Amino acid sequence: MSVTDQTKAIHHLQRIGYGRLTPYWQPFQQIIPSPAVPTRTIRTEQFKPGAEFRHAVELYLFDKQLRLLFLDAIERIEVALRVDLAHTLGKRDPWAHRSVGLLDAQRANAPFQGSTRHQSWLIKADQSVTRSREDWVVEFGTKYSSPLPIWMAVEAWDFGTLSWLLEMAHPNDRTAIAKRYELLPNTLVSWIKSLAFVRNTSAHHARLWNTGIINQPQVPKQFEAPQVVHIANDVVRRSRVYGAAAVASHLVKKINTGTSWSCRMKDHWLAFPVMPFATRAHGGFQPGWDQEAIWA
Repeated sequence: MSVTDQTKAIHHLQRIGYGRLTPYWQPFQQIIPSPAVPTRTIRTEQFKPGAEFRHAVELYLFDKQLRLLFLDAIERIEVALRVDLAHTLGKRDPWAHRSVGLLDAQRANAPFQGSTRHQSWLIKADQSVTRSREDWVVEFGTKYSSPLPIWMAVEAWDFGTLSWLLEMAHPNDRTAIAKRYELLPNTLVSWIKSLAFVRNTSAHHARLWNTGIINQPQVPKQFEAPQVVHIANDVVRRSRVYGAAAVASHLVKKINTGTSWSCRMKDHWLAFPVMPFATRAHGGFQPGWDQEAIWA
């Protein structure tokens, strides 16, 4: 791999680190058939002709800004989801989240890691409250013997915990929450789980721009989110970050109709650094993506 400016390269290695930069030069490495399994390929330590160290740094910086953009959107979505769950489940009972009888019993009682899904979730949810050092949590504990009501408990939970509860919520409650985003319940659950993966990746400063999305977003029906239906056209759009960006754009617009987030995400990808071996398409941003209405 060519190093055009040794002084800058040393500076970047000292500031960013070899291990963190390594994933960003993987697209520049040569791919050959596996000696053990000829039908498969392996990445070698040899770089393709024309590979430059500075391009790996440019990808790293692009990815850093991408993560910040996603965290901006996901913060808004997470806060809105906290309110949605608190208000909707709270109408049933202040502690609806603790009672399988007030949730979707089939989903809540599903086996999970030697227990049930709800029991495993409740342990994690309560641990989040116990670990909290917020004044309002401490004050509640000194005055009352009951667990936190849901409108307080939601503020102690992370995005993953919220997504689990949404999935286990009573069918009528899931429907009511999803309706606020003009989505079907299972579509919203799928989208929130997909964004929870992106949130965790971003929060841990891991590579995002071309990573595989484990929880791929469900393709919506035409009457739900017509501007997002196009993610069905190519599996790469759903299995890479493009699909997550598209569903985030839809949700943020439903939360704030005047948001500029979609345009900022579009502008960021239009400014993708020009280099060999790495393109927008590796992130699922296929040719013509910028003409889709979701980015307007």
